[in-house]
Amino acid sequence: MNLKIIAMILGVISAIAAYADVRCADIFSDHMVLQVNMPIRIWGSADAGEKINVKFMNLKGSAVAGADGKWRVDLPAPKKYVKEGQELVVEGKNKVVFKDVLVGEVWVCLGQSNMDVNITSMNDAKEFLDKNSNLPLIRYYFIPKATSATPSGAHDLKDAQKWLPVTPENRKQFSKASAVGSKFAVELFENLNVPIGYISAAVGGSRLESWMTREAAAAAGETAYVERMEKLFDEWQARDIAKWEALPAEKKAKRNKPDNRCGVISWCHNAMVAPLIPLSMRGEIWYQGEMNNGTHDNYINLFPEYAKMMRKFFENENLYIFTVQLPDSTDKGWAPLRNVQRKLGDMVEKSGVAIIIDGGETELHPKDKTKPAHRLAIMALADVYGKKIISRSPMPLKLSQKGDFVSVVFKNVGKGLKISDGQGVRCFEVAGEDGKFYGAEAKIASKNSVKITLPSEVSSVKKVRYAWAPDPDVNLYNSADLPASPFEEPVE
Repeated sequence: MNLKIIAMILGVISAIAAYADVRCADIFSDHMVLQVNMPIRIWGSADAGEKINVKFMNLKGSAVAGADGKWRVDLPAPKKYVKEGQELVVEGKNKVVFKDVLVGEVWVCLGQSNMDVNITSMNDAKEFLDKNSNLPLIRYYFIPKATSATPSGAHDLKDAQKWLPVTPENRKQFSKASAVGSKFAVELFENLNVPIGYISAAVGGSRLESWMTREAAAAAGETAYVERMEKLFDEWQARDIAKWEALPAEKKAKRNKPDNRCGVISWCHNAMVAPLIPLSMRGEIWYQGEMNNGTHDNYINLFPEYAKMMRKFFENENLYIFTVQLPDSTDKGWAPLRNVQRKLGDMVEKSGVAIIIDGGETELHPKDKTKPAHRLAIMALADVYGKKIISRSPMPLKLSQKGDFVSVVFKNVGKGLKISDGQGVRCFEVAGEDGKFYGAEAKIASKNSVKITLPSEVSSVKKVRYAWAPDPDVNLYNSADLPASPFEEPVE
């Protein structure tokens, strides 16, 4: 028989066999962590009509693959943490066995470059790795940057770093994990002593809308906005591609083909989140906003719908979402978005915002990832795990004018407001009828209030600002050493 024909026959047989094999979604692998107290949702592909049986410890379930070959099995929720590795068995015509599987707390880490930057970028990278490279109950899964015009499927995470335990043997891979995500995971583990699994999926330069579906943006009333931004990014992409194509061959070979689609509605969601749906998880940490500079009025509408979308897709109305407010910067446009992020911390249920305006760095990628990770972690420890700690920064609660001064009452003060350097409270400004802001002297008046003396230019105050600058020199804190949030608010 002709060798080409034999090769073709073998190829067809191989393809048929591969299709017939039961396959699980790419998020499943050895060493993974399953979420405690939530159904274990397992899904994948097989032959149409094939029966799939799944077993994990004493939990069992089955399903029949649909006409499209897709199947899903929901096992009952495991009620206890499991620290000793177990087998997750999936069986149809073939058997798939995942080993060293634990039950613990699962979190996903999303956002743009400040979530994406790895441990080696931190100012204390070596110290952190030396101390924390042998914590095998912590497991991580890394999804590299990707974009897609349409939702990716269960088997489209081929380039992902599969689940790995944090061990000395995996130190090199661990050093490339998200710095914020890793420090967050370590702090949870130090306080809970249970298995922690975290999934990192972040893209530098991505916009909020790129992590949302069109339907979610429409529900926010922002269809016109996202379509306008889509057009701008399409034009940007076309220009960059044309420049890249025009490069000499030797230069072209040294540069990646431009990909600016991380600013387009749904492209990051499609490639990096869709393949995870409907994995059971406790919550999400979110560090993003730099690329939405100047579009804060849209952001405040979009983010609540983003949260609803995530909770719907992951079938968890209690999915926690903790965000990082933008840090110090050289960009004057960040102040309005910081204010929106502060408000969203109250607007969106089961959420919160970590204030890091006291970072003291103005780099786009601050080297200190301890502050954001710690302040995310304490919100999770308080809200999710019931730890009795002060986890929120002081936020304005009530502003009122009384004669020639303004009183600002704060919430989240703990045992009381304090000054970090023994001086007067800095960074307050007031505006009158003309809307022009003037610096104003302020001092702590009580456990939870600040008294602002009006400058001569303002008699009737309409608005008060605090820390409304790219890199404000703040010194107002609560008793837990958490800085007061930047804000702009009207006066009663």
